[in-house]
Amino acid sequence: MIGKRDFLKNLPIFSTLSESHLDMLANKAEEFTYKNGEYIFYEGDPPDWLCIVKEGNVKAVKYLEDGKEIIIHVFMPGDIFGELAILDRRPYPASAQSMGQTKILKLHYNYCLELCEKVPEVRMRLIQSMGEKQRGFVGQLEAALTTRVEKRIANTLMKLASTGDSKGVTNINLHLTRKDIANMVGTTIETTIRIMSRFQKEGIIESTKEGITILRPDLLREKGGEHE
Repeated sequence: MIGKRDFLKNLPIFSTLSESHLDMLANKAEEFTYKNGEYIFYEGDPPDWLCIVKEGNVKAVKYLEDGKEIIIHVFMPGDIFGELAILDRRPYPASAQSMGQTKILKLHYNYCLELCEKVPEVRMRLIQSMGEKQRGFVGQLEAALTTRVEKRIANTLMKLASTGDSKGVTNINLHLTRKDIANMVGTTIETTIRIMSRFQKEGIIESTKEGITILRPDLLREKGGEHE
């Protein structure tokens, strides 16, 4: 298993740090383990930590007044989250919840501020990361308003798989329920079950104990409209 220092060094945001800064970073990073469904932080909490997914997955969720959950993003190993709150010092804008057993590295705000002052490139990469997420959120909102549900589900599965092979089998090893997928694309669980069942009957995907296997990425891309 990769050590904390090597893991951090391999992240693009920290890849150019000097050996001394990297040693300090590894020393300051605190590692926490969360069980499935545990919260790393809640919406509205003080923005004290920058978080990095070391193992497992984390979903960023918002809750409506009626209690409905909306999943706005899924973070995978190597992903950073909480940077918006760190940069503007306002409370976390969404809750972060583990999906399966998850290990998180946390960097306290005070150290992040010190590091950004000493290495301005880190601040610039945090801003870039935040900007990329914002563009993703806008695209997700646009899709929810203008795109058919089947297409949204297909695109979401491809995004989670992050596959570049149009022929190979790909596994999505996430603790995703049909409800989770429904909350990610903005539809009902009944509609999600119906569409996912259709995908299975057509031999495009297969549900497993570990998650979802994409058997035909090429056909799933067609469902997502990539060839339209």
